[in-house]
Amino acid sequence: MTDRHRPDTDSQKSALAQKLEALYLEILERVGSVRPNFRSCDPDGACSRDNLLSYLVLRDHDLHELQLELADLGLSSLGRLEGSVLASLQHVMVHVGAVPPETSLSVPDLRRACSLLAQRSRALFGRPRVARSTRIMVTLDASIIPQSDLLEQLLLEGMDIARINCAHDSAPEWIQIIKSIRHAEDQLTQAGQSVGRRCRILMDLAGPKVRTGPLELETRPLKLSVPKDADGRPSRLLEGYLDSNAGSTGWVRRSGEAPHFVIALPQQQGLEVLHVGETLQFEDTRNRARTLYVLERMSPTRVRVGLQRTAYLQKGILLRGEQGLELTVGPLTPQPVDLRVQAGDRLHLYRDPKQPGHLARQGTSAGISCTLPEALHAVQLGHRVYIDDGKIAASVLAVHEHYVELEVTVPCGIPARIRSDKGLNFPDSSLNLPALTARDREDLSFVVKHANAVGLSFVHRPPDLYDLREALKELGDPDMGIVLKVETWEAVHQLAQLLLAGLELPKCGVMIARGDLAVEVGFEHLARIQEDILCLCEAAHIPVIWATQVLETLAKSGLPARAEITDAAMGHRAECVMLNKGEHVLDAVKTLAQLLQAEEPHHLKKRQVFREITPQHGIFTTQGRNPG
Repeated sequence: MTDRHRPDTDSQKSALAQKLEALYLEILERVGSVRPNFRSCDPDGACSRDNLLSYLVLRDHDLHELQLELADLGLSSLGRLEGSVLASLQHVMVHVGAVPPETSLSVPDLRRACSLLAQRSRALFGRPRVARSTRIMVTLDASIIPQSDLLEQLLLEGMDIARINCAHDSAPEWIQIIKSIRHAEDQLTQAGQSVGRRCRILMDLAGPKVRTGPLELETRPLKLSVPKDADGRPSRLLEGYLDSNAGSTGWVRRSGEAPHFVIALPQQQGLEVLHVGETLQFEDTRNRARTLYVLERMSPTRVRVGLQRTAYLQKGILLRGEQGLELTVGPLTPQPVDLRVQAGDRLHLYRDPKQPGHLARQGTSAGISCTLPEALHAVQLGHRVYIDDGKIAASVLAVHEHYVELEVTVPCGIPARIRSDKGLNFPDSSLNLPALTARDREDLSFVVKHANAVGLSFVHRPPDLYDLREALKELGDPDMGIVLKVETWEAVHQLAQLLLAGLELPKCGVMIARGDLAVEVGFEHLARIQEDILCLCEAAHIPVIWATQVLETLAKSGLPARAEITDAAMGHRAECVMLNKGEHVLDAVKTLAQLLQAEEPHHLKKRQVFREITPQHGIFTTQGRNPG
């Protein structure tokens, strides 16, 4: 387009000035009217509060056309103003000839916004490493206790924070995990390899997680699954034990140990003559030839063995050794029933948490119980129910006194197994359960003594945060860092209120807990929702943890999926990235550290064009408002 066909630039600027002035005045008016409704805080908190409220007013508008007009004049399109809303608007207004009116609101510029975020990130997560400002958090459990070498390598390669999930293990295991971390740090220091900082400890409270209850037990062949590589080939021996003192054959899972199988050989002679390197031949329940390799003699009654290919065992199977040795497999430990469902099946969800789940019987549907019966009070006809992170989906057909009747809608074709202790999600039901449970309050006494921060699971509203703060005060640690785990629809809608409440705390952050969150909001909406969370937290200058399934395939199998590399690289937009445990977690830490360091020069935490944001309840309306 030639210059003589372009609109008059002065007219363009004048029109833009009017639009920007009107927008600016609306922000001042609306923020000023609601600011007294929220509790007062220190100057830094007030600065972030005013900026967040200003951002919410701004996002009430469709700014697409305005952004294009600004860009057409070579001006800032306001695409990077989350942390400094009013200051960014003022700069643009001056360029188009508008005069920003005086205001009593805090007006942080970009430098102040970055300083506040860095200050809060350091208080919560500790000092960042050289060449990488995004911290790495690794989830650890009791299996790490004997692996001192792995802990040392994790610390060297980039683990800044260790996460302990209070939903698993208990205080004896937790203290051993923490002692193991400190011992690994001491060993590195003595070897002259210290990373120059202490690993922070975050402990997640279990919260009101709704799970499936226990299943009925039955005796059936025991499956011994050999680990496989990405191509489905056996990758290593599955290790277990022959034990003439064991009462039954089955899997053993103890804290601090990897799960292993035990084959009971009660009151039998012969183990004492086995030597390392010998083999035992047998046919499993499918009449397939299998071999056990003797790896180590533990005692006269216990021998460590390895299995090369997957096998099914039952009582009475003969293990044939050299020189005519025969050993008979003893009785099997009863196992939970194999409860599988698919689309079209009916399923009873029992209110009684002690009701064992069962297979379909003559004249009745299969059933499973709910560990938190209060969650079923809000369930209504037509509501959706998800089991095991959405692997199984169902719809409520009827609500009865003792159970809720469901019709399974997913999966189609291949049945999915329902196991005990798997998550239940009710995205259409307002559960209204307090985030802090009686068990959480008990666990807090340990957390305040041994951790740097505590994760509040299934937080919904500011009162959840205030309850935790009061509990910490009673335990003598009011300054402990608090991480708000956003994992439900309600938490997303209440996020602005939660952030405003969090600004009253000395140390506060937000975790985007994408596991439960994806089930709640729908996988198709997750990308948009996590973008909203990042932007709102940026506006409040509050640090974010990018969590759940980051490099999960790499951590578990040693081979990353292509898509998860791109996802992990997006972690540089947060102040911390969380990895879950896995056999190859060290590889995941190395890869993530490289990705985050490579992305540091390209760090852009903002979008260039605004779109509709998830509605925030209780700020400019009376719904859910938290008065000061």
